[in-house]
Amino acid sequence: MTAKSERGRRLAWPPATVPIRVVGLGLLLWAIASEVTPGSTGRHLVTWVLTAAIVPAWLAWTIAPDAARARKIAIFCWIAAVGGVLTVYAPMGLAVVGSAAIGAGSSFEFVLALAISALGPAALAIAALAAGRPASLMLGGVAAALAGLVLGAGRRDTAERARQEMQLAVEHERAELEHARADVLAERNRLARELHDVLAHTLGALSVQLEAIGAQLDGRASTDEWLREGLRRTRSLATDGLADARRAIRALRDDALPLRSQLEKLCELSGARLAVSGDSRELAPEAALALYRVAQESLTNVTKHAPGAQVDVRLGYEPAAVSLQVENGAGTGEPGALAATGAGYGLDGIRERIRLLGGDVAAGPRGDGWRVEARLPG
Repeated sequence: MTAKSERGRRLAWPPATVPIRVVGLGLLLWAIASEVTPGSTGRHLVTWVLTAAIVPAWLAWTIAPDAARARKIAIFCWIAAVGGVLTVYAPMGLAVVGSAAIGAGSSFEFVLALAISALGPAALAIAALAAGRPASLMLGGVAAALAGLVLGAGRRDTAERARQEMQLAVEHERAELEHARADVLAERNRLARELHDVLAHTLGALSVQLEAIGAQLDGRASTDEWLREGLRRTRSLATDGLADARRAIRALRDDALPLRSQLEKLCELSGARLAVSGDSRELAPEAALALYRVAQESLTNVTKHAPGAQVDVRLGYEPAAVSLQVENGAGTGEPGALAATGAGYGLDGIRERIRLLGGDVAAGPRGDGWRVEARLPG
């Protein structure tokens, strides 16, 4: 039996029916008591013994509606058989036979439910013959069993349809989510194309123009050296901007960003030392780009506020997270010319970027220098 059919059986008897079963047992005992006069011998004693034999099984069915399959089979077989024998001494035994058939029909496939339900009429026929009662009593047992089986099977079919409708609703919702995700990815690809066309092409053309101007100036001996240096820096910024634009485009397209190699290039350009611990693995594009931005912003701040300081960048791959630390010592000179530039929101920006991905950022003084640490799950 599959897990789906097991869930279908559980839906057939929801917890709301427990009070109904308790009330049903009470009414059954009351009806039998009204039919059979008190007595401690003969027919009276047998009736009450059979009634008492039903109660534990009925309560087990009531208390544990989701019991194991074998246990439920035993419970319904016992109720059906004892109910059939009880019918010979009290007509309300037919209600017991019908109840066992309802439970079997609600809980099991039709063939097994039919076999369990047939125990009631069979036990009734054997008990009737043994007690010398007319065999026609078996017709009532058959009718009660069939009626209960039809009701139980109907309840099981209703529960199965409800389960299938719920499954279809879940699948429909999942399909809608996938469709929405596809729309988001399509929009991200569109933005990536726009970024490429606007930024990458523009920065590329700017870099070419700067190269051409630099070549013209290199041919003139009278050109001031500061102008040459300014052009070289401007050309470098344009090249870096082009690389940044390409990284952003790769992240938008969900292309994996080689974080380790990118950090190696960044540290080489800035003179920082890079240390990597743990087993390197591919990160989600957004996570890799966010950590790269943390390193980039931190190294930029060191250049601004602590020029000449030694910087250590540590990338750590942990089992369930990835961390990046950027720590610098005291600078060897005065703050750089760019120290007063910017709006002062760089650290806030990387905090927001990391927190959107479920991570956290800690930044503050460390000895004579400064330390920034970012951690992302993944």
